[in-house]
Amino acid sequence: MTLPLLILYLYFLYLVIERPSKADPDKEEYFEDRIRLTDILYCYLVTLVAFSSLVAYLIWFVRKRRKLSRSYETEGITILGDVEYDDGYGDVNGGFLAMFLRFVKNGCRRNDYGFVVYDLEKVANHPACDYYDKHVEKQKAGKRGKQSKPLGKIRKNVRVYHHYPRESVSILVLPKYPYSGQPKIDLEADWASFAERNGIPSEFDDESYNDYDQVGDADPRINLPKTLSRDRSLGVLIISAFWISFCFFGALYICFQIEVIEEYYPDESAGWAWGVFWITCGGIVPIVAGLGNYLRWKRYEWWILKSGKVLNSGGSNDADGMKADEGSYVQMT
Repeated sequence: MTLPLLILYLYFLYLVIERPSKADPDKEEYFEDRIRLTDILYCYLVTLVAFSSLVAYLIWFVRKRRKLSRSYETEGITILGDVEYDDGYGDVNGGFLAMFLRFVKNGCRRNDYGFVVYDLEKVANHPACDYYDKHVEKQKAGKRGKQSKPLGKIRKNVRVYHHYPRESVSILVLPKYPYSGQPKIDLEADWASFAERNGIPSEFDDESYNDYDQVGDADPRINLPKTLSRDRSLGVLIISAFWISFCFFGALYICFQIEVIEEYYPDESAGWAWGVFWITCGGIVPIVAGLGNYLRWKRYEWWILKSGKVLNSGGSNDADGMKADEGSYVQMT
């Protein structure tokens, strides 16, 4: 996907290499239309910031997201609940407006989201959940605590992999976070998307499966080969690392070239170029890649663990007793 961009940037690099040979007022090439090297530098640095942020996202954010998702498998409790899903604008024959709205919705990935509804009383009454008991103890001790008992049902925006409504299905909830409910089969689909072993046994495994003793031997299907994995983050990480190196050293070379030609072109300044380069590499990249991904993670963590509406006769409140919002969030891999 980045090949056309690479061709363009290689062309820019060619212009940077050739520019000193044209920096002579006695040559006709000097008066030809040109792209400023400073503008090319901006392109390289903007791309450097973008791919640096992507690498930080893949290395840090994605790992934390997957760890949080996996915690449902080991720590989650199971209750029954419903999944609400409305494809919306699904009638292709509904006219141009319906088709346009469907295109926009699919492009924004809003069709990958639905709502899960489950009873908070079931969470509170589960033996593994002592969340509300701790708040009762805090209230008795005179400490500030949230509601001592859950009221009604919660309606929460979640990522869905199965695009249809469901009733009385398994919902996984983390005991420490009653508002963290997620549909079990959708979580299993999420786990499969980054599983290391995701495939079918080889021919040898099939033969051994036909011959193994079901009582004394281990089922060979538990040792699936590392094939057919849908996790593509490593490939994206390698490509992003290449782009970071290419843009960093390319921008560095452009600054040196601007030093050579600045006396011939009044709109080129080596001092300005070096200033922009170091501010970008030493300031903008860490802020966007580091702080940006950290803030995005805190938003995502809140969406998973604490967002949602409590549905009761007294009104709809969120986890903190304030007026709730939908807790919308666009989740990436």
